[in-house]
Amino acid sequence: MATDKSKNDRKKIAVEEPTYDQLKNFSRFNGLKTRTVVACMVNIMLQDEVLSRRVVEQCLATDSEEAN
Repeated sequence: MATDKSKNDRKKIAVEEPTYDQLKNFSRFNGLKTRTVVACMVNIMLQDEVLSRRVVEQCLATDSEEAN
């Protein structure tokens, strides 16, 4: 029953294939589950204001490059 609950608590997210491959390789190399790595990265980013700003700046720059 716990398995059913945890599956219901998950959502799918869209990422580009190269990004997914890097994340998957990082997770496997360190013996971690990919969803755990993503959850921890989000927690760290939200706790670190400087890192959060860097992420926002990088996202804006990437979106700007893709728009051109």
